[in-house]
Amino acid sequence: MATREFKKLFNNISPDYPKSPFLMHNILSMSVKKDDIILDFFAGYGTTAASTFSFNEKFNHEVRFITVQLPEPCDKKSDEYKAGFKTISDVCKERIRRAGNKVDKENLDTGFKVFKLDSSNIKPWDADFDNLEDMIAAADDSLKKDRTADDVLYEILLKYGLDLTLPIEEHILAGKTVHNIGCGALMICLDDEITLDVVNAIGDLKKELQPEVMRVVFKDAGFADPVVKTNAIQVLKQFGIDDVKSI
Repeated sequence: MATREFKKLFNNISPDYPKSPFLMHNILSMSVKKDDIILDFFAGYGTTAASTFSFNEKFNHEVRFITVQLPEPCDKKSDEYKAGFKTISDVCKERIRRAGNKVDKENLDTGFKVFKLDSSNIKPWDADFDNLEDMIAAADDSLKKDRTADDVLYEILLKYGLDLTLPIEEHILAGKTVHNIGCGALMICLDDEITLDVVNAIGDLKKELQPEVMRVVFKDAGFADPVVKTNAIQVLKQFGIDDVKSI
């Protein structure tokens, strides 16, 4: 269990820290508009993010935040470490969760996503005389083995320049999972053994959602066979989808 002082920190009742909630409320009141985005490159224990929730609740605002914090290890003698937190970023995430639980969730969005900086999920082509055979054998699957579908999904969003806060829905189309980003703006299917039934179902979904433009991304090794891959592009064109890519 956390000590008394550590509980004070989480409960936003101490004005004695460098970025106290009281100070942050005053800064927010003077500097932000109703739907601004706050960027905090030194998140620490998450005071800025936590204060934003209570600020939004008090003034009926929709201010959002982006906080950045290195996974700096907690001192093993500190109250944070004794409470079970290994890094400062772990403390920050828990602080934001607890702050969100303290406000009126029916009228306030307290959800947040956590991203970690990493290398690309797509394997680089780095062949030479010694590893050429292995590189060719692995070329069937361009994605790194230790990455999840969510990892790949968000990298694609970044490469398309799309907002990471766009709504993401999952559809099961012909037995395969298709991610629908931004109400049909981007469709991503990273499953294996993709057939034309899946492709046609994506086209039917475009008719239903009627986005102005729909882009579709498949996994390059995900098609059932090369014929399906070739025909998929032509089928989607019939539905008015011209931007089709495989990774």
